[in-house]
Amino acid sequence: MNDPLVIAHRGYSARYTENTQLAYLGAIDIGADIVESDARLSSDGFVFACHDGTLSRIAGDARGVADMTAAELQDVRLTTGERLSPLPRTLTDIAPLRPVLIDVKTPDLPLIEAIARDIRNCDALDKVWIGVRDLAQMQLAHALLPAVRLLAFLPDYTRAEEFARAGAQAFRVWEGHLDQQAALRVVREKPTWITLGGKGTSFEVGDTTPDRLARVLALRPRGVLLNDPALMTGPAAPARSTEAT
Repeated sequence: MNDPLVIAHRGYSARYTENTQLAYLGAIDIGADIVESDARLSSDGFVFACHDGTLSRIAGDARGVADMTAAELQDVRLTTGERLSPLPRTLTDIAPLRPVLIDVKTPDLPLIEAIARDIRNCDALDKVWIGVRDLAQMQLAHALLPAVRLLAFLPDYTRAEEFARAGAQAFRVWEGHLDQQAALRVVREKPTWITLGGKGTSFEVGDTTPDRLARVLALRPRGVLLNDPALMTGPAAPARSTEAT
């Protein structure tokens, strides 16, 4: 069996500011197979990479992303000095180098339509994954872009078949849920990407230790989402075979 894909959660976010071009390029430099980028919609219909609904944590700005125009978002300086990344820039600069996982953060259909527009305009159909939590969004993404690769961030592990019928080609499971029978069934039966840390653990999403990572890898998932790709690609990581993405 091939080694699991190394998926850089918000880019190389253990070292660089999350969801920035530096984090994405750093992930590529360290050997990540896929770069994850969050996606939210501006008030005038443009997609930007931002995990939270507001800019408070990353920019000290209490405004909500959905309440701001693209021009306002482009003017924002993060606390570390970088700027927010519009999706077209990521698709133009990063997707030719590594596949980009677009993590859809809100359940609205216009966000899917805007993501599909950007993917088409940037000729990036074969260079992305779209990850969704909402079944209607997955159905729309599959209808708009039938060839696009879709990841189900399953809201309920018992719904894996429902999402598979809607077009899902991979399924996310939380590390902290691996003691649940429904989650383990997905791991055994479906192409599964495991997110480290977060729900059910005392760690931040994407954080881990070598011992915890080893326990996850023993389950032979198809992919692992983590903040520090070097744990799987660096000098101290186990040797990996090459897998096409």
